[in-house]
Amino acid sequence: MQGIGDVFQQARAAVFICTAAVRESDFSNVLGAWSGTRFLAGGSGVDELHRVFEELKKRQPDTRYPTPRLASVNKLLWERLNKPSARVTALSPSDAAVMTTMARLRLAAPKSSGARRRIPNLKPNDASVVLSVEVEQHHVLLGADLEVRQDRGLGWMAIVDGIGVETARHQVFKVAHHGSPNADHDEVWSRMLMPRPWAATTPFVSGDVRLPSVNDCRRILTRTPNAYLTAPPQPSRFRDPNRTVEKTVNEATVSAHFVPGKYGQVRLRKRIEQPAETAWRVELFGHALSMEDYAPIAR
Repeated sequence: MQGIGDVFQQARAAVFICTAAVRESDFSNVLGAWSGTRFLAGGSGVDELHRVFEELKKRQPDTRYPTPRLASVNKLLWERLNKPSARVTALSPSDAAVMTTMARLRLAAPKSSGARRRIPNLKPNDASVVLSVEVEQHHVLLGADLEVRQDRGLGWMAIVDGIGVETARHQVFKVAHHGSPNADHDEVWSRMLMPRPWAATTPFVSGDVRLPSVNDCRRILTRTPNAYLTAPPQPSRFRDPNRTVEKTVNEATVSAHFVPGKYGQVRLRKRIEQPAETAWRVELFGHALSMEDYAPIAR
């Protein structure tokens, strides 16, 4: 979320929406507990949230409680009634997920120390916000970072169990959690998506962890041939225009790479008046590619 404070300050007409976990009093306590901490270079999520909330205060001067719009299970976040009709609905987090997240945040409160720190990366991200976007008869599912949990009150199972029998299936799927297997479940594909939907995801690279893996891509391809990556999950060798800088970095490290090493964009389009079952037009930019192309290359 680095830079989100700057983006929100510049986007004057934007509405800031975030997980409903921030409505809990404990969240404010946790945020305050981390406020005086000396963070590692690059800032922190707390820094960014403080900037967002300061901007909200400026935009809502007539209230003592300036707040973002809060996303929670099956909550309508935005709607357009005129033609073409459109709506954005949050499908998560569930009530249980909000409570679980706050309990884990309380345990992560910082200890008094002069050391520079980062807020711990709490996994799994049960408070992640999955969105359903509808424009007339077209439906897009944005899977965020939500994972599958054994407890059906959390993660994807909480969403699947909450959908109605008559709920329209989505034609496009932003695959959750970089396509990793812990965010994939048969019921998501069978109950929430049309057969052979258009799917795309982004890469994640950290040390030896690279998502989606070749096996992840092949698993997704068994569900749909219309699957794409914004870029291959591969680092690229560190280079710098200043040869002295490059030499110093390479001498001081075992290995140095840019992560991610490549960038791209997958763009899916179709005309509003087209039937829901018609194909989406796929456009690839930068290093974006189909999963069918990536899997053989990466063997």
